[in-house]
Amino acid sequence: MRSIIRALAIFYIVYLAIVVLVITPALNLLPPRIVQQTFGRQLHTEMVLFNPFTLALEVRQAQLPELTGERFFAVDKAIINLSLESLWREGWVLDEVKVQGLYVHVIRLPDGEFNFSDMIASEQDDPPAAEADGGIPGLTIHDFDFRSQTIIISDKTRETPYTTHWDGLVIHVLDLSTVIEEGRPYRIDVYGEAGGSLHWEGELSVPNARGKGSLVLKNLDLTTAWRFAEPWVQFELKNGRLNAEAQYQLDWNDVFTYELSGARLNLSGIDIAPKTSVELPDTTLGLKDFTIDGIAVDSQAQHAAIDSVTVDGLAVSGWSEGSRVSLAELFTGETAAEPAGQEEDQEEPESTAENTDSDWTADIKTTRLQNSSLHWRSEFTDPPVLEVTPIEATIADVKWPLSGDSQLSLNLMANQQAKIAIDGALALANGDGSIGYKLEGLPLSWFNPNLPAALKAKFTGGGVQIDGEVTLAGYAPTTVHLNGAVRGFSARVEDAETVLTTWDTVRWEELEVNLEQHSVTMEKLSINKFSGRIHIREDGSINAQNIWKEEVGDKVEEIVEDLSLDKPWSVRIPTILITDSAVDFMDQSLPINFRTVISDLNGDILGIDTAPGTEATVDIKGSVDGYAPVALKGSAQPFSAPPALGLSLTFDGVDLALLTPYSSTYAGYAIDRGLLTLHLRYAMQDNHLEGDNKVLINQLKLGDKVDSDKAMDIPLKLGLALLTDANGVIDLQVPVSGNVDDPEFKVGGVIFKAFVNILTKAVTAPFSLLANLVGSEDDLQRMTFASGSAELDEASKTKLGQLTSALTQRPGLTLVLTGRLNVPADREGLQKNILQEQLIAAGLSPDKLASKESAWEKAIAARYKSLPASTGQSADLSSHEMYRQVVQSIEVSDARLIDLAQQRTIAVKNYLVNDAQLPDDRAVVEKTDLDDKANMFSGVELSMEN
Repeated sequence: MRSIIRALAIFYIVYLAIVVLVITPALNLLPPRIVQQTFGRQLHTEMVLFNPFTLALEVRQAQLPELTGERFFAVDKAIINLSLESLWREGWVLDEVKVQGLYVHVIRLPDGEFNFSDMIASEQDDPPAAEADGGIPGLTIHDFDFRSQTIIISDKTRETPYTTHWDGLVIHVLDLSTVIEEGRPYRIDVYGEAGGSLHWEGELSVPNARGKGSLVLKNLDLTTAWRFAEPWVQFELKNGRLNAEAQYQLDWNDVFTYELSGARLNLSGIDIAPKTSVELPDTTLGLKDFTIDGIAVDSQAQHAAIDSVTVDGLAVSGWSEGSRVSLAELFTGETAAEPAGQEEDQEEPESTAENTDSDWTADIKTTRLQNSSLHWRSEFTDPPVLEVTPIEATIADVKWPLSGDSQLSLNLMANQQAKIAIDGALALANGDGSIGYKLEGLPLSWFNPNLPAALKAKFTGGGVQIDGEVTLAGYAPTTVHLNGAVRGFSARVEDAETVLTTWDTVRWEELEVNLEQHSVTMEKLSINKFSGRIHIREDGSINAQNIWKEEVGDKVEEIVEDLSLDKPWSVRIPTILITDSAVDFMDQSLPINFRTVISDLNGDILGIDTAPGTEATVDIKGSVDGYAPVALKGSAQPFSAPPALGLSLTFDGVDLALLTPYSSTYAGYAIDRGLLTLHLRYAMQDNHLEGDNKVLINQLKLGDKVDSDKAMDIPLKLGLALLTDANGVIDLQVPVSGNVDDPEFKVGGVIFKAFVNILTKAVTAPFSLLANLVGSEDDLQRMTFASGSAELDEASKTKLGQLTSALTQRPGLTLVLTGRLNVPADREGLQKNILQEQLIAAGLSPDKLASKESAWEKAIAARYKSLPASTGQSADLSSHEMYRQVVQSIEVSDARLIDLAQQRTIAVKNYLVNDAQLPDDRAVVEKTDLDDKANMFSGVELSMEN
């Protein structure tokens, strides 16, 4: 026994001596020499100790610098303690493995190599790897404690070198083992360069190939990651923090499975801006908080779930100019130069059935955007800058594969004026759903930059308010339901000082658009205080005509082809209400500008419907310049084929003095006074238009004559006098008709032509008009007399009586009496009268003259013989032949003929004034001209003047 103890003592002393005298010096001397010989580096250690009692190897203050002498690797203390349990337990057992105060600076050099590449054997120097037996070596570490001071990573291959560091890395594991089946706890802590931290703890069982634990990232500075990615991105991350936490379970025994529960991801304080604000001014992206909460993942069930995704305080600023969009350039613009050593083209991994999990399911309960804003400048709005804040949006119940309805909503306000609200449900799988929407206070003027260039007008006022619902099928709208209004609307033609159109309110109710059935229904359209302007310019163009400047040309056929549909659209608008509206009409094409306002327009249009056979009714009333009533009433079938209508338009008591600009231009006279009443009635059937127009003009008085090259070439005053009755009223019936398919047919032109025809007929055949007034078919213009006589016969007296009766109905007319002669016949008549007077003077009685007995024959024969040209052979001539030659021998001067004509006019006037009681100032005698070509009958010819 003593010998055994002595042997053990000797062994122990020898063991200590070897440790102290051999092993310890070797551990302190050999490693630096080996490192120097192998790598050319200087390894420095304060001390390397081997504890012979605990079998612990300890290294203190070890340093391995760069070849250049710069600091590369250092450790304050490293301990590895072999446990005696290795003698009886499976595998190697270590009581502890500890590293304290680790410092490492890993540098990627400009040539792409690392600062430790010289210490790594090349592939040619590597010996063939021993074939593994496939088992995990047995190893147990009772206390694994790894603590770093600083780990620095640098990359000098970049144009701007990149450096980051991790501080205070702690990895602590108790009973880390590949043998012990029961899970053992572990903990990892590390701190980033800007104060963020990682805390990871849990249990790990290597033999059972499973583990569980929790992971917490706190306040990790994302600018570090941005500095790493900076060469590949166009933006600068000025600030940003990452927080995350999760509970997990892992199992890699047969098939790798994992579970996450209670996971949460948070980004906060994100501030993204361009690298240079000069290239992308006014472009930023800020995010107060982005949180994904309640994350749960189960790989066995192949299901992922998220309770909520919240985006809080998203603030986006940007602009668009032409094809440029600043945000797109901020994130997807041209990238900076690739870092050295990077391949330009990297192939994307092919998607195969093996790396595609098609059976996974997922759901997100709620996604919310809140307290967000958009500052956007573009050429598509006026003002160009829109401030959209706040923006609130949610979407709930999103599932993958897509199924079920997802509830969604959106609320935002632009420039503190326009509010938009959307709320509804949508099946993301097939795009079916129903979405309600509401819009308030959207100014139409914002969209002026979007109006076509050919439209030479712009909105100057007006706000849109709508409230409705759209039904979707396959993400395409099928029905649209809409109530809404446009309030305070005004529009102005470019370069015009006055507005083109305004209205207080245009409101539509229950508008239904069915895109599948091609139907549009609007229960009511209300137009309140509409004010339209029709302005004829100096060149004759109309303001509305000048709004569109672009020539459509060949585009018409393209447009028609685009609009051609398999099924025609049906439109139904039961009620259109018009209240307190007005139309301002101005004509500057006239020498004197004309302007009038049809105001106080109130009424309705009922029953507009494209269905065959349906009839719409119109009943609208108003006034001209506030005093003269105007009314449009009737019915129409505008959508029938062919269309039909029956409408009446009336104007009562319009002051004609206001129409002086038109009368001066087209009639050549101003109008001092007068009232106009129009009753226009039109009916159209089979494209044939029939018009029955009644024109009443009361107390018309023309003013000064005006020179105008457009004036009618007719005696207007006479025509009006012929048409004006005793009460100062012109009552005209102006019928019109025509085929609307005739390109030459224009209603306005036809009415004007008919009116001119009436005036022309009146002045060219005035006595026919007067005869019609008294129901006479006689020619009241001419009073015939016996040749050589100035004595009225009964027929002429009757006609003069009728004429007087007609003139009583036309008090503005004056008769002009002109004596007319049939010179040969009247001369002969006068000669006969003179001969008769001579015979009576010679003693021949009137009875014998009338009977032409022997006494008369003797008297004629005696006078014949006394003729200078007589041959005295009276026996050879009959009494009548001698009478004829005697008559022809009597001298009748032209003055005597003119006197006869004057006597006739006096006879007519005497009868008119004394017998027919015509005022003497309404019949004047005109001197007869013997050479007048109108001397074709014996009598008096009447004409008119006013």
